[in-house]
Amino acid sequence: IERLKIALGGAVDVESDNKSRFSFGWSGKKQAQALANQPSTATLRPSTHDSKNWDTTQNVYIEGDNLEVLKLLQKSYYGQIKMIYIDPPYNTGKDFVYKDNFHDNVKNYLQLTGQVDDEGNKISTNTDKSGRYHTDWLNMMYPRLKLARNLLKDDGVIFISIDDNEVHNLRKICDEIFGEDNFIASFIWEKRTNRENRKMVSQRHDYILCYAKNLVSELVILKQLPMNEKALANYSNPDNDHRGLWKSDPATAQAGHGTKSQFYTLVAPNGKQHHLPSGRCWLYTEDVFKQEIADGKIWFGKNGNGVPRIKTYLESKERGLTIESMWFAHDASTNEIAKNNLKTLFNDKAVFETPKPIELVKIGLQICTSKNDIILDFFSGAATTAHA
Repeated sequence: IERLKIALGGAVDVESDNKSRFSFGWSGKKQAQALANQPSTATLRPSTHDSKNWDTTQNVYIEGDNLEVLKLLQKSYYGQIKMIYIDPPYNTGKDFVYKDNFHDNVKNYLQLTGQVDDEGNKISTNTDKSGRYHTDWLNMMYPRLKLARNLLKDDGVIFISIDDNEVHNLRKICDEIFGEDNFIASFIWEKRTNRENRKMVSQRHDYILCYAKNLVSELVILKQLPMNEKALANYSNPDNDHRGLWKSDPATAQAGHGTKSQFYTLVAPNGKQHHLPSGRCWLYTEDVFKQEIADGKIWFGKNGNGVPRIKTYLESKERGLTIESMWFAHDASTNEIAKNNLKTLFNDKAVFETPKPIELVKIGLQICTSKNDIILDFFSGAATTAHA
């Protein structure tokens, strides 16, 4: 009734509105929160006959309901996990959504969410389908993420693959569980390079949400990615520079980023004058540029008549490349290649429709883990994390 009054231009109860606070809720949230705190009655049993190298392996693979398993891991692995990667159901309507015990039946759900009255008559234009799908998915994810956070080390990081169906809801519950201050990035992963004929848009990317356990402590460090062969191929040493391999980069910047001292006509060692292109300025002031030329750090081409370019030395880049927010498809990191690779392991049988590529998970491993770190994946699926 209050919403109807406002929609019709009625007065707003300011005092009442000021008592409202921003929140994210859904039917079953309290039960989902409570479920994470309920002790498990399950037991882990070793299966030596299904195992390999039982006495020497450093790996543990557990088969079972991941909610119960996460509870069982709390005692032994609390605060011990450096990295978690999960690829949960995307809730597209085709995948399996876990049914935990507290779920309401459809009739009760519709009453709780105000879509039907006590007699079962519809009083809302909302579809039962959309709300219930999101609710079921949130109730499934919330307790699992809550328990997962407990397992992370203080400098631990979690990566979660997702698509447009639930990325907005996943971001909200992760903000609540991990804290907005611990959000690192919503990485965009190019999952395919070919264009699909869809009704409206060819969807070529998914998301990988990344959160830290305690980013504000300044313990979390994302390491730079090691250079691949393609990046290394850009470096050479045509002038036998004693500093080693280098590549050339532009010596100008956008004019708006420069000061007056960065606008001048540059004279090369052979006397040739180089004028700035429209809308550009030199990276250095004239005195600094002359010193860089004298030190042999500026490249004018093999004949000395080329446009001046800055030398960027491989030695200064040996730490690698800063991680970017977009992960483009390369090095066998597409869904299709992952599917084909998996088929080769099972005599050309497609045992899993949407496996993640090994190279994709390796990016996470490279930027946030070191030797002897413990990695967890509690939505194992095609076991990509174990393989990576």
